[in-house]
Amino acid sequence: MGATWRRAAHLGWLVFALCGAAAVVRASTARLPPPPQRLSPTLREQVGHAAANQEAEWRRKARQSFPGDHWSQDDDFGAAERKWAVDEAHRRGVPVTEVLEAIDAELHSRPVQPPRKATASPCKPRPFYD
Repeated sequence: MGATWRRAAHLGWLVFALCGAAAVVRASTARLPPPPQRLSPTLREQVGHAAANQEAEWRRKARQSFPGDHWSQDDDFGAAERKWAVDEAHRRGVPVTEVLEAIDAELHSRPVQPPRKATASPCKPRPFYD
């Protein structure tokens, strides 16, 4: 019975060593992913302007969906902006951060005029929770 356990232990160590060797070979032969693409300054400006042109419609829909609830309006606006940014990033083949940075740069390029805003409404507790 002792020889059987010894053989099983040796077989276990052999399988462990083979798995480890396979992992090392796989890791050392894997290709690195290409560096992420970036928006050119011209495209960055275009993306920022495109988002700015959409903001009035996003805010209008948010006011319509959540009348009188400024926090929920801002939250809904943020969701619409995020969806647009993710879609735009996928369309252009760049990381989402590139699109968000383009929006941020455009927002800070000049003073903010309504209906745009660069602040968030304060959070308020709900009087009830469904």
